[in-house]
Amino acid sequence: MRGAAKRQEETAFRNSFGLPTDPFPTLLASDVTPFAFWYEGGCIRFLTETESERLMGLPEGWTKYGADGVEIRPLQRYKALGNAIALPCADYIMAGIYEVLADRAEKEE
Repeated sequence: MRGAAKRQEETAFRNSFGLPTDPFPTLLASDVTPFAFWYEGGCIRFLTETESERLMGLPEGWTKYGADGVEIRPLQRYKALGNAIALPCADYIMAGIYEVLADRAEKEE
């Protein structure tokens, strides 16, 4: 798949995912480094760790170091960010819950 993407071989790249009727495969849980896909005349680029942190509502470099001060490998940073909830979404949901509970408390008084 990577070779076909680098060589911009559209048919080989598309065929690396299986048949159109097959379920889409999941990502492999291995030491895969991020790379760009070439697809239909364009390039689909993976986000950097910093861009992923920004989308999750975290400050830049939030996942760069562990509690022991050792730098975390990019794959582990992506895994941590992928298993997290986006802070702006959590804030929005919690604000909605707060409003509902506050309204109920006012009505009960």
